[in-house]
Amino acid sequence: MAKVLESVQQLPDGKELVRWHLVDDNYQVIKPVERFLRFKQLGGSAVGTIKTYAEKLKAFWKYLDIKMLNWQDFNQEEMAEFGYWYLTGGLLLEEKFPSPNSKDILAPRNESTANLALTAVVQFYDFHISNGTIDNKNLWKYRKLYREKRSGMFAGYRKELPAKVRLVKYKEPQNFPGCLNSDQVRILINACYQDRDKLILWLLADTGMRKGELLGLHWSDIDWKAQTLKIVRRDNVNHAYAKGRERELSLAALIKDSEFCTILTNYCDIDYPHDVVKNLGHDMVFVVLHKGSPSYGKPLEPQNLNKLLKRLHQKTGIDVERVYPHLFRHTFATHNIREGRRKEQDKAKIAKSVQRQLGHKSISTTLDIYDHSFAEAEILEEMERITKEK
Repeated sequence: MAKVLESVQQLPDGKELVRWHLVDDNYQVIKPVERFLRFKQLGGSAVGTIKTYAEKLKAFWKYLDIKMLNWQDFNQEEMAEFGYWYLTGGLLLEEKFPSPNSKDILAPRNESTANLALTAVVQFYDFHISNGTIDNKNLWKYRKLYREKRSGMFAGYRKELPAKVRLVKYKEPQNFPGCLNSDQVRILINACYQDRDKLILWLLADTGMRKGELLGLHWSDIDWKAQTLKIVRRDNVNHAYAKGRERELSLAALIKDSEFCTILTNYCDIDYPHDVVKNLGHDMVFVVLHKGSPSYGKPLEPQNLNKLLKRLHQKTGIDVERVYPHLFRHTFATHNIREGRRKEQDKAKIAKSVQRQLGHKSISTTLDIYDHSFAEAEILEEMERITKEK
C-alpha cells in the first residue's frame, strides 16, 4: 500500500528544503506522482499543500489497487466512482458494502474533502496530459459564463466567457461555522497556564489570522514603532504557512490594552528562550517552552495548537461543539460585521474591510462564508430600532 513520506534536505545557505513523496510497499517513489509533486513545489505551492496533494493521491492509488487499474487507464467513468468511493469511505458503485478486509475500509468524508481529492486527481492528470505522458482524459467540460451587460456602444450585449468546470463535483453545504462570544473568549484566555498561550488566543481573536499565519510569525514581521504586524508567505520549518494574501495588520488597539501588553512583555522578557532560539537559527515567535523536551525552543507546530485548544475546551467546558483555531477567525469576522452594522455602515464597505483583514482573494468568498452573519446583524439592528421606537 502506498505511503506518504517526508524528506528534508539541507541547502548550502543553511535553509532546509522539505519535500513530500508517495512511495510503494518497497519504499520506492511512485514516479508519476513524484514528477507532479515536484512540479507543484517548483511552481511555488506551499509545503502543506504538497503534503495534501500527496495524501489525496495516496487514497487515489489505493482506489487504483482495489480496482486493479493502471493509472494511465483511468477515465471519466472511473472518476465518478472514485469520488463516490472516497466520499463514502470505501463503497464501490457495484457494491452495497465495503470489503470486510480492514485495509479496504476508510472513514467517510464530507463533500468539501471529497472535492479536494477530486481536484488533486484532475490536476495530476492535467500535468501529465500537458507533458504528453498520456492522452487527454476529458475530465473537464467547458461552460459559458456571462458577465454583466455592457454599457456605451456595446449596451445590451453580454460577453461570454468559457469556463473550465470539473465533470465530477459534489455540492457543498453552506453552513455557518459558528463563533464564540466575548465571554467565552475571555474564559478560554483565563484558563491558559502560560502567557504564550494567552497571547496566541488573544491574537487569533483580535486579528482573524489563520493558524498557519499565526504559527508562521517571525519577530521581524512585527514593527513595534508602527504598531503593525505583517503576514508573510514563506516556507517555515514547522510547516506553518500563510495561505491567504500577504498583508499588514494593525496592532494599535491591542497595544493600548494594558493586560495584553503585560502578557506580551512577560512572554518576551521572561518565558521566551532567546539564547536557545538563536542557537537553533530561527526567528519565530511561538516556540516550545518545556525545558525538558527535546523540542525546547523549536517553533510550535500546528498540531500543538490544536491540542492546546482541545485541552482548554475540556478544561472550561464552554458550550460549543469544539474549539479550534479557525473558530477564532469566524469570531473575529462576525464581531466586525456586527460592529459595522451597529455603526450603520453599508454591507459592501463592511465586507471589503473584513476581506482585507482576513486576506480573502475574492470578496465573494467573504460574502459566501459570512452571509449568515450579515443577515443576523441586520435582524439585530432592526430589533434595536424597534426597541428604541417603543
